[in-house]
Amino acid sequence: METTVLFILTPFITASIGWFTNWVAIKMLFYPRKPLRILFWKWQGLIPRRQKEMAVEAAEIIEREILQQHMILHEIRRIELGPYLDDAAHKLVWERIGPQLKAIPLLGSFVNDGILAKFEVMAKSAMQDEAGPLMEKVATQFEASVDLKQMIEDNIAAFDLDRLESIVNQVAKREFRTIERLGAVLGFIIGCVQMLIFWATGTITF
Repeated sequence: METTVLFILTPFITASIGWFTNWVAIKMLFYPRKPLRILFWKWQGLIPRRQKEMAVEAAEIIEREILQQHMILHEIRRIELGPYLDDAAHKLVWERIGPQLKAIPLLGSFVNDGILAKFEVMAKSAMQDEAGPLMEKVATQFEASVDLKQMIEDNIAAFDLDRLESIVNQVAKREFRTIERLGAVLGFIIGCVQMLIFWATGTITF
């Protein structure tokens, strides 16, 4: 009777061990946060221990594979300022210059909407002429002054681990459960095979 119970329970025990082992492995991605020393063994979660190294590697990969060939510089140059400059010229003439001109004694009486409209056309034309050189200057200055690689590295290295764990769990929740279940399934199969081997070799008899 005891042999039969052992034969039946063993696959479920090994399934539980397989599930628990994978559950612990997943948790060890983030825990323990700070290093724990047990005798001569130092134990810390994978991501807390390697966060700075991952930040360096990730920044290098992003710079090399994604931000290559001055992509940011190219994208800045592609920004179309025309509509914004037209709107700025309109507000500048009608909301700022116009009221100030009209407030000037004697001269203000000669300022009408027709004159302001001509001023607006002149302002738009001047701004459009300066748009290209301005964007080129901004783009060049941005590339020279901003170290994107270092910025990415610093942000990843300083990223809050609680928030990172929450994001990873949200994204990979289904995959983590699959890994845990796979551990249970493999453990169950191993338990069954083990019992069959014991039975076939006569180690266990009924």
